[in-house]
Amino acid sequence: MKTKTLNPIVKVALIALLWAMVVVPGELFLDTTLRLNMAHAWWTGTEEVAPPPGYQAKVRGDIQFGVIGAGGKRVIAYEVGQSMLMLPGDWVGQQLHQVFPAIASKTWRQWTVLFLIFAPINAAVVVASYWLLKLFNFDSLIAAVSSLILFLGTTVLHYAQAPQHNNQLLVLVVVGYAAALAYVLKKQNYLAVLSGAALGLALLIRTTSTLHALTVLLFLSGCVFYENRKWQEVVKAIGIWLGGYLPIMLLSRYVDYLRYGSFWINGKMAEQQQLATDPVWSGLPNLPPDYPLINPPSEGILGVLLSPAKSIFVYDPLLIPCLVIGVLLWRKLHPFLQWYLVTIGINVGLHLVAYSRFVFWHGDSAWASRYHVTSAHLLMIPLLGLLVQWLLNRRELYGWLVRGIIVLAIVCQLASVAMPHQMEVTQKQVNVPGSRLDFRLAQRFLNVGCLLNDSLSARCTTRIAPETGRYLRKYNRFGFLPFTFLAEDVADNPSLKFIYYILLIAWTVMAIAAVWVTISYLYSVGFFYR
Repeated sequence: MKTKTLNPIVKVALIALLWAMVVVPGELFLDTTLRLNMAHAWWTGTEEVAPPPGYQAKVRGDIQFGVIGAGGKRVIAYEVGQSMLMLPGDWVGQQLHQVFPAIASKTWRQWTVLFLIFAPINAAVVVASYWLLKLFNFDSLIAAVSSLILFLGTTVLHYAQAPQHNNQLLVLVVVGYAAALAYVLKKQNYLAVLSGAALGLALLIRTTSTLHALTVLLFLSGCVFYENRKWQEVVKAIGIWLGGYLPIMLLSRYVDYLRYGSFWINGKMAEQQQLATDPVWSGLPNLPPDYPLINPPSEGILGVLLSPAKSIFVYDPLLIPCLVIGVLLWRKLHPFLQWYLVTIGINVGLHLVAYSRFVFWHGDSAWASRYHVTSAHLLMIPLLGLLVQWLLNRRELYGWLVRGIIVLAIVCQLASVAMPHQMEVTQKQVNVPGSRLDFRLAQRFLNVGCLLNDSLSARCTTRIAPETGRYLRKYNRFGFLPFTFLAEDVADNPSLKFIYYILLIAWTVMAIAAVWVTISYLYSVGFFYR
């Protein structure tokens, strides 16, 4: 009697979900917290804008003070998509606080959003990538292993911990590409509608997703023309695709009309218009002319490609071997896959140009270049498929070298989630020795080493001058839920320490299980031998 085995995608999706829960930080960072506050305000009827008591703006445009919206009401100048996603989790968290009031409402709300909303979305990255790889005719095993490596070996893992739009957008854009390709292959109209709708939803989350929509539409048009050689079919496909995209795009315009009083402006436009007129900024220094587009384009472009603090090649070390395998195998690729890579190349270029002059082209304190890593992930999905396909048939030195690079990439991503991402930024701000070059990945390895053994270096936080170290102590810890709870909630209420121990035990079990099932799975598919 044959025993049933789990489908490969089910296995890797469950592994990804387990890791997504292990890396949960137990808190949301500033941008996402403000979006959570938006969701909370909508269903409770409270104000979106509520700066911390005693908090004073130091610069014009401080997002915590929002903008003057329709009817003179202050609102946070962010897109509404992520807040819509978080709203059900926010409501559940508030109900749990009513049952267990010892834990703060904010903590419960953050936990439920992280576990019930973001963790499944992060696992969905693997499922969507698997679908796209299968459509590109990769074997089920190759597609599953490649999707898992995408999750663990790229900055997808970091943004599973820090939910700043990236993985939510990645899921939607991958679905957009996959559904477009499925439409070409299967000739079913609902797939083109699904593709357009996915990109419409992405627009609700981040306005610049228009760039993703353009390249998905370009991919769809090129594939349809290659398949049929008829412009009429291309026009038809575009019309069907727009049937999914336009209703959600119009919804986003209507939402902005309700929030800002005009169909033609979004939050960032309102913020820009009010920098000189909003009375909240009275007495603060003026910002440079043309703010926020104040940098020479070369700074934003070269910074993303080459800077030690933000380079996509440094923080996603699998990108280089992926590009190499793509070049070597280019002539053997199916035209659909070639066209996909061309459109993603255009996508990367559009994002480089769009953010090149932006004052925060680097994503501020975020890990790596957060406005550009999604494009890098899109590029790596099929290239990782090619790399894994090549790898699983190699035992010679080159094969082991690539295996080593993949393991190193996974170690780099685990290091990126091991501590709060603000640590290295703060080290530079307070001029900790060694932080001048702003090579945050190298600093992170040193910081994790110091956390385990503070005699490792004189630059460890516990050994530097107290007047400097005091700014770093709140970040000098592991960045996972139990440790955040200990540092934040237990510090304010020591009677909660028993909950910390429960959380620590549960987290330890999950972490051990995640490591075990990952290694076991990779071993079972021949990653470590052939």
